[in-house]
Amino acid sequence: MNTPRRTAPDRAGFGLPGLRRLTRTACRLALAAAVLTAAAGCGGHAASSRSADDGSRTVQDLGAVPIPSPPSDRATPTADEKHLQLVAVGSPVRAQLPEATAVVRASGPTEDLPDPTPGGKPPEHVTGALTITLDQATAPLTVQAGDFTSRDEDGKDITLTPSGATTATATPGHPATLALTGTFAAGAAQLTWRHDGKTVAVWDFSIELD
Repeated sequence: MNTPRRTAPDRAGFGLPGLRRLTRTACRLALAAAVLTAAAGCGGHAASSRSADDGSRTVQDLGAVPIPSPPSDRATPTADEKHLQLVAVGSPVRAQLPEATAVVRASGPTEDLPDPTPGGKPPEHVTGALTITLDQATAPLTVQAGDFTSRDEDGKDITLTPSGATTATATPGHPATLALTGTFAAGAAQLTWRHDGKTVAVWDFSIELD
């Protein structure tokens, strides 16, 4: 008698029904991944669009941000016979006088220091030259050596003598210079300019001898 032969049961995932289930599962996973990717792309695009829209609205609400311009040069102070200017040596002053307006500047003093000696002490005094420049004159303007005086920090007068011409006249388009020489001690000092006896400008400076 022949015994009927039994077919061995299929293992899950390896038989035909299991293979179909595995294939369907893979397809579902692939489809889900594609949907998620598309959703993420749409979300990023939407976020970028929202950011651009927010930026545009901010500019519309507040206005474009201005770009600051570089700072301009400091304006030249103006002085006249009733309002003097006190500035540091080397600074210009625009002098508005009855006969003319001009920019006046005092520079220096240029010190004539002696050659140092080993172990020697610095000098107590030094000869220095101050230069007064007149420029941008609107009409002829003359200054004289006697218009300028100097004092040290103790209020002691410093004698100034012209080095060259005793007067200088500036005309439109032609500046002029006046050189004055004095003997200065270490410390602070001032140069004062008077026009027709009225103080117009005072320049501060200092002398260092060490």
